[in-house]
Amino acid sequence: MAPTALATPPSFSHIKMVASDLDGTLIVGKNFNGGKMTDRTVNALQALENRGIPIAMASGRPPRSMVPLVNQAGLKHPYIISCNGGIVLDSVTKEVIRKYSIDTEAVRELIKEVKAHFGNDDILIGGESGTSFRCEEAYAQKRWDWVGKVYNRIDDLHYLADENNTIEKLMILHREWPADELFYYLQKNVLTDPKWKSMIHYTFSSPYFVEVSAVGVCKATALKDLVDKLNVKPAELIAFGDMPNDCEMLEFAGTGVAMGNAHQSVKDIADLITADNDKDGVAVVLEQVYEQL
Repeated sequence: MAPTALATPPSFSHIKMVASDLDGTLIVGKNFNGGKMTDRTVNALQALENRGIPIAMASGRPPRSMVPLVNQAGLKHPYIISCNGGIVLDSVTKEVIRKYSIDTEAVRELIKEVKAHFGNDDILIGGESGTSFRCEEAYAQKRWDWVGKVYNRIDDLHYLADENNTIEKLMILHREWPADELFYYLQKNVLTDPKWKSMIHYTFSSPYFVEVSAVGVCKATALKDLVDKLNVKPAELIAFGDMPNDCEMLEFAGTGVAMGNAHQSVKDIADLITADNDKDGVAVVLEQVYEQL
């Protein structure tokens, strides 16, 4: 098991960049419709940025729901990794540094496969482009608390993705099953053909849905784009996360830190385990980083 960051802090003097997940990591509580950062976390982030350390926030959320959370930190120039790496954004210039869309035919074939296996009523589909959310009406009604009035209804899912509408993250929602149960079922019983490994990447980060990205795309992919842009080596990066969609990011970073409340799969691959998000777990480590710079 990875050592706790509270007991034996390692050397952090080499750190030149910070990346962190939001929900369950920087954000307190388990409310995916809101949430906030504590003053201690905000102060830790600002202190490092003032020392020249760039900060990236990485989430499965689209930019429109990330920005209000990112703004809580009051940073001068945070970087945004949204849709699990599907969109990399400079929050100040609004430049889209990179955008990774799922192949249209992969979207169509995946929808056809899962709908055929489960039936049309049990599996609900939605697609995120970063600027708009497109879904079947049943999806919107099931997740009205999250989708609300921002969605565009698609009556024929064949046209969820087309030449005019790219999808950076596809959501697969089961009417009854939680996300982890659906994820492992898809892995073992539905998406078993080796072809899927060359078509899509899928994971989960909430209790609700499985999240699909373009093949090879995850938070780590986006972070590589950023470290290359900022002239930072992966070994100089520290990253924080709590759910399976954070695993590649923590493995990519020279120092990967799992939250105390993290999914076991994240703790298994982390270099360090810190306190829970509700106990300022990120700030605990960042304060140690600051002291050693």
